[in-house]
Amino acid sequence: MANLLDDSETTRSLSDLELSSSNGEEAALANELPPELLLYIFEIVQNMLLPSEHLFRHFPLVLGDVSHYWRQVAFGAPMLWSNVDISRPRDLTVLRTYLGRSKDYPIDLHLTYGTTPAQDEKADPGELDQLIDILQPHYFHCRSIRLSCGTCSQATLEMVSLLESMRDDHYPMLQSFLVEGFDMYDRIKSCAILNDAPNLTSVRLGGLGLSYCRPPLNAVTELHLAVSSRIIPYTEFSKMLRSCESLMTLCIYDNLVHPWPSGQPLIHIPSLRCLRIFGNMMAVSQFLLTIFVPDLQELTIAPIAKGDLTMLQEDISHNTPRFPALKSLTLAPAHSYDMERTFGPASICFPGIELLILPNYHSKYFLLSFMTDGSGPLRPRWPGLHTLAVRDIDGSCNQNVLYEFVEERQRLGVPLHTLYLDSSSVPRMTRMDWLKDQLLVVEADPWQIQCGDAFYSDDEDRFLGS
Repeated sequence: MANLLDDSETTRSLSDLELSSSNGEEAALANELPPELLLYIFEIVQNMLLPSEHLFRHFPLVLGDVSHYWRQVAFGAPMLWSNVDISRPRDLTVLRTYLGRSKDYPIDLHLTYGTTPAQDEKADPGELDQLIDILQPHYFHCRSIRLSCGTCSQATLEMVSLLESMRDDHYPMLQSFLVEGFDMYDRIKSCAILNDAPNLTSVRLGGLGLSYCRPPLNAVTELHLAVSSRIIPYTEFSKMLRSCESLMTLCIYDNLVHPWPSGQPLIHIPSLRCLRIFGNMMAVSQFLLTIFVPDLQELTIAPIAKGDLTMLQEDISHNTPRFPALKSLTLAPAHSYDMERTFGPASICFPGIELLILPNYHSKYFLLSFMTDGSGPLRPRWPGLHTLAVRDIDGSCNQNVLYEFVEERQRLGVPLHTLYLDSSSVPRMTRMDWLKDQLLVVEADPWQIQCGDAFYSDDEDRFLGS
């Protein structure tokens, strides 16, 4: 247990708990609480520790050192032992005890390998076999599995061994599965994994996860697919999508498939409602022309560059719009001068937009981007647009453009009804009272909500361009 309690943060937390219970009255009161109420309090406090993985993992151990009564309650409550972090440094004896106390309660299994080779290559080769022997009897009550490693080849091979141990087990409680890591090119081939997972609804595969893992996707409602160093064959990509019978949200990152094959049959995903294309994808039109999603409601292209929608626009000119139910569109022009050149094709391809989310605000080209070009009179794009979300508004020039835009939409008879502003922009607005007289102003950042749990969300340039 010493290895699990040597962190200064945990020591401070333990000291705080001990001090709070050292006073006679407080300690007596805590020890007189019924076990059901005390456990209820423990669960509330445990949830308050999130997202601190470290404190969450050590919390039941800390409780056990406060008093004998607390130890009895905490050590007999399997729900307090649900967070199973097997990252290094690890004590296998403590881990075995920890898992034993979880009984058959749903557990969340986490593993993060260090980013430096030295940290992970010092491990005893036999430790991995012991770890697998300890974990395998508990796979059946995993609620989530989250495995992540950096660029260390040794860590990658160890994670593959761990994944292989999961291939043939049954996972009746599994709801979420994430694997991301260094892709070792052709040394690792994809294979079926998680033999039986009827309740698996969230799958995130990045790098190693995408090239190696093929979990069952028939019940999945949210799917994230990200490449690192190696693309996947189109046949595998299309097979994965065709197996998604219940998919509602699909997020793809960068060039999953390249080059994109032509003349392929449509991929039908009738349940899909939300599609997000993140990163440097070179075949946006080709992908959108390959899928049949008649009830798609939300679409994100971040970043979007000139030419991304050219092929789709040409198809639209000969046929009816392919996404008739689409109402929400998120566009992040890769460059400020791309704003006007991408909004034109986007307004043709997705004419029924009611909500437009702009992660990056380019005031210089803002007004013209919302007007049609050509030889005829200027007309507003997206006449049904009634809600706009912008962020990072700062100087008076940026603000004035926004005020002009609100007035111009009113003058043209297509007024905005709602404006979303992020929390950093709201206090900077010098004409907030005027704005609130024109429309509903909501302090919120739909973009951050949208990409907050995405792969690479901490690398803003990857989604927003320059």
